[in-house]
Amino acid sequence: MKSGSEVSMLIEKVTPNFVREITMPSWFKKVFSSGAADPKAAPAVAVESSAQPVSTPPSVDNPALGKPDTSAYEEEPPKKRTIVQAPILVSEEDQSSYSDEISIKAQVDKEDQTCKLMVDRPVLDGLSAWFPGATWTVDTSPLAAKLFEISGVESVLLYNTTITLSQPDMDKRPWEDVAKEAGAVVRDFLKSGDDAVTPAFHESIPPMEEIRMKIQACIDLEINPGISGHGGVVTLERVEGNAVFLTMGGGCQGCAASAITLRQGIHTTFRNAVPQIGGIFDETDHTAGSNPFFKELPAEMA
Repeated sequence: MKSGSEVSMLIEKVTPNFVREITMPSWFKKVFSSGAADPKAAPAVAVESSAQPVSTPPSVDNPALGKPDTSAYEEEPPKKRTIVQAPILVSEEDQSSYSDEISIKAQVDKEDQTCKLMVDRPVLDGLSAWFPGATWTVDTSPLAAKLFEISGVESVLLYNTTITLSQPDMDKRPWEDVAKEAGAVVRDFLKSGDDAVTPAFHESIPPMEEIRMKIQACIDLEINPGISGHGGVVTLERVEGNAVFLTMGGGCQGCAASAITLRQGIHTTFRNAVPQIGGIFDETDHTAGSNPFFKELPAEMA
């Protein structure tokens, strides 16, 4: 397993002004510290043409040749054509437009301690944006800045047609109250026609290949060596825009602590390495886990 200094040399950290460093809980540090091990062009080829030369009518300048027959070169009279005035058909997809009434549904995830707002139209298309606090929305996301004005909101994730909010573990407000306020804020913002994020945010996103390489380095040098002692393994499935998709296998698949491992361990490591990533999504089928490390969540993790 590589040392922490070697990992930091392999993974370039870029920290824009809207990202903060996150600290892992002490129990997770213990888990992570106990793991195992130019072509040349082809020559041109001459191609013989099979076309026959076109003869031209004899010149009229020579009276001995007589009057040339030019009937073969006279233009034919134009053919009659029928023009049909067909109606123009436009598919429903071409006519698609969103109604003035914006539909928003809320879904609370008690295990992940989040509330997801599902909107009937894109909020942020092509990218995702994660903000751990109001300070990090300055000059980057006017929509997230308005959501942080709601009491209890700790973080905001914008992705496609969804907005995911989290609250601190202590002093939580009822999610129903938070969702109603957030829904009203999102509805008013979308009606304004403003962009959810600024050009400065778009300019800060690294290329997908760069993100993929850094995340893979995190997995190979830090994550998997740390959880291998529990028989766990994490696989990077793909990167879309700046969103990361992964699966968990071995002892992590179906583990009662997998959500905590993902949220407090993997998220932290990924975001410290690549602060510009937005959504981190677990695509694991945890119901198919045959040998989970924890069948029940330990008391110290609850």
